Amino acid sequence: MASRRDLKKDIHGITFELISECLVYQHFHPEVKEEKINSIIEEIVTHRNEYIARSNNPDGKDNPALVKKHYRAIIDDIKNKTIPLLDQLPAK
Repeated sequence: MASRRDLKKDIHGITFELISECLVYQHFHPEVKEEKINSIIEEIVTHRNEYIARSNNPDGKDNPALVKKHYRAIIDDIKNKTIPLLDQLPAK
């Protein structure tokens, strides 16, 4: 990871893509309840806010190994918690 700034940009970019995917799904599947898609979007935004807050406050600022582990945990959480939220969209 190059910098905290790049991590934040990546978090915002991934969040934007996930929300866009939800909105496109909603456009092409009007029969799906809007509340279901809105709840997924709200959860994505909640995760984004959590990741930004965590990236601003790394653990063990004096120990580079702990800082790297902290940022790696954020990236893993994005992969394992946030991106799979799209699987909650109803399949046709």
